[in-house]
Amino acid sequence: MAKKRTPKKPKVVRVGSTPITPISEEQSRELDERIRRRKERLRKRHPDIHGRIVDYICHSIEDGTLFVNVVFKDKTNFSLRFACKIFIAGADFGDTRRGDLEIVREYMRPILR
Repeated sequence: MAKKRTPKKPKVVRVGSTPITPISEEQSRELDERIRRRKERLRKRHPDIHGRIVDYICHSIEDGTLFVNVVFKDKTNFSLRFACKIFIAGADFGDTRRGDLEIVREYMRPILR
């Protein structure tokens, strides 16, 4: 009598303490399709720069604004500007006379983000 074969289970690989199970071919195809659609959508976001060849990228900070410039070989420029807001994350009064920080009074609880 022939033995009945059961399908082989994918081998689990560990990365550090995290177990990783390989994905199936179908899942791989679905993932590839999602990546392809996402790239198509991203190409449509800035159609003026799609297909251009980058010459160099530079950055600078002026008046608290970060500027990132992408300069193309045809001497055109795509510029990104980033501004940050400074906000208080917490305020307290502490005593360090004994070596460790001991909070005496908390004026404002930290804002969880």
